[in-house]
Amino acid sequence: MNWASFSDFLTMNGHGFYVWCAYGALFVGVVAELISLKRRRGAILTRLRREARNRNLEKGN
Repeated sequence: MNWASFSDFLTMNGHGFYVWCAYGALFVGVVAELISLKRRRGAILTRLRREARNRNLEKGN
């Protein structure tokens, strides 16, 4: 597709609102997923450290 101007590109023959909302929703979803993965990883690492510490304490007794 060829657009005569940047404004034509943004409006995309009247479909711009739908297209840019779709890209926005995708971006929000990807960012939310990345944040969720980071939090989940942190929680798992914390749990693993706690379990390892507990095992070391049990072996010491």
